[in-house]
Amino acid sequence: MIKKENILESARKVLTEQGINKLSLRKIAAETGCAAPSIYYYFKNKQEIVAGLWEAVAPSLEQSMNSAADKHQAYSAFWLARPDDFRLFITNAEYFPFVADTDAYRALKAQLGNDLYQLNGKLMEQVFMQQTSETPAAF
Repeated sequence: MIKKENILESARKVLTEQGINKLSLRKIAAETGCAAPSIYYYFKNKQEIVAGLWEAVAPSLEQSMNSAADKHQAYSAFWLARPDDFRLFITNAEYFPFVADTDAYRALKAQLGNDLYQLNGKLMEQVFMQQTSETPAAF
C-alpha cells in the first residue's frame, strides 16, 4: 500500500524534474507506482499535495527563523536559496490558497504579522528577476 510520504516524495520529484506547470496527479501516480485514484485516499487534488509539500518545508523555514537574530533576513535568505519553492508555495495562484490554509502558514503569519506581505513582495521581485537573468535570451 502506498503511503502519504511516498506520494509527497513523488510529487517533489515531478516538480523538480518537470516544473510546476507539468505537475499532475497522473504523473505523481506514475512516479509513485500506483493508479491515480489511489492518491485520492490521502489527497483530494494536486493542490492538497502541494499544501502537504509546504507542510514538509515549513519546519525548516521556522527553524531558520527561530535561530536567526533577524527573522526578516532569515525568511528572505531561506526563499532566495529556494526560488522554485517560493514560486510554488507563495506566488502560485493555483496553490497558494491551499498553502495559506495550513497551520504552518498561519503560524508563519502570526510570527511575522503584516511584514509577511511586504517581505513576499520584495522577494517576488528578487526571485523573478533572478529567474529572468538565468533564462537565456531568445533570438
